Amino acid sequence: MSTNNYPVPSSIDRYGRNGLIAAVVGFAALIISIFTVSPTQFFHSYFLGFMVFVGLCAGSIGLLMLQYLTGGMWGVLTRRIFEAGSRIFPIAAILFIPIFFGMKDLYSWTDINYIKSSEDLVLKAGWLSTPFWIIRTIIYFAFWIIMMVVLNRYSKNLDADPGFKWSRKLENFSGGGFLFHFVFMTLAAFDWMMSLTPAWNSTIYGFVMIVGQGILALSFTIILISIYAKEEPLASIIKPVHLHDLGKLLFAFTFLWGYLCFAQLIVIYSGNLPEEIVWYHMRIRGGWVWVAYLVIFIHFALPFALLLSRDIKRSVRSLLPVAALLFVMRIVDLYWWIEPNWHQEHFYFSWADLAAPLGFVGLFVFLFVREYKKRGMLPLGEPELELTLHPKGAH
Repeated sequence: MSTNNYPVPSSIDRYGRNGLIAAVVGFAALIISIFTVSPTQFFHSYFLGFMVFVGLCAGSIGLLMLQYLTGGMWGVLTRRIFEAGSRIFPIAAILFIPIFFGMKDLYSWTDINYIKSSEDLVLKAGWLSTPFWIIRTIIYFAFWIIMMVVLNRYSKNLDADPGFKWSRKLENFSGGGFLFHFVFMTLAAFDWMMSLTPAWNSTIYGFVMIVGQGILALSFTIILISIYAKEEPLASIIKPVHLHDLGKLLFAFTFLWGYLCFAQLIVIYSGNLPEEIVWYHMRIRGGWVWVAYLVIFIHFALPFALLLSRDIKRSVRSLLPVAALLFVMRIVDLYWWIEPNWHQEHFYFSWADLAAPLGFVGLFVFLFVREYKKRGMLPLGEPELELTLHPKGAH
């Protein structure tokens, strides 16, 4: 069988073109901000957009390995989407290069005098060393690119040689790969995000970021599937049970994200130590508290309540808006994580903070469409494909 048995609809080219337009507009506006706002704000906004972009890539490869480990119809249906998202990692590595040049505008610990001003920071000086930080970043991207290459190559072999041979290899490889992905993404979260406030620490920070990336990539996947649920070949494949599985997974990720955020807050709040509360203190003063309320009620409470409904999870019409809401709120949450590091006293918003996510998301969509079209919509060598196409008890 050929992957052309379930080809990607040609209408997806329209979204690729729209993504390219959004990317051009977003990046052009971002470059203009260098001259109209400031070079420093350019790097701040660029960093926000990049974290959304890399979150989609990392979430895709994480979910790809997770579905190999757990099995189930949801993984067969979404595998090609996750694979296409994972293949954009080399572009993410290239897009990180400008951040190297903007480190002094992003990270206060690049100033040796700032490090010497605190005994706690002096103890971290070995880790927060610019050359070592750059080397670690290169290692992270090298790992993810290697994982992406192996997973996609094994998947091609599975299509050429259907059965359990390559399916087992993918499962075994994903077991160790997922563990190392968790470790490397946690370290990347510490290096890229948590070190924006170098005096602050949280051991759960990386886990929160990983789950957030899962929500971002899964929301994108549900949006894509929902768009093509009424168009062949998905129209004859998608059933309520498939949407239900994806809705339950999105609910689980949303609940886990909320639980981890609350766990981090309650531990820090109960400790009430100055070096620990600084991260929250700068995010609940001035107008930032309203962004916090937005994250609590719109990112967590509302989707959590909606996804409790079985009917909402089984309908394209109702599941699509929830996924779209979570996708947008992930960007808002990252903005709340990032921007207060430089504007602690009062709420601050620059139009560059809107241009950057627009450009990076548009670029991701354009690149995704290019990669997604290279293979069919379903893995034809997957042993569970028949069960996915004809689920027992589906109605």
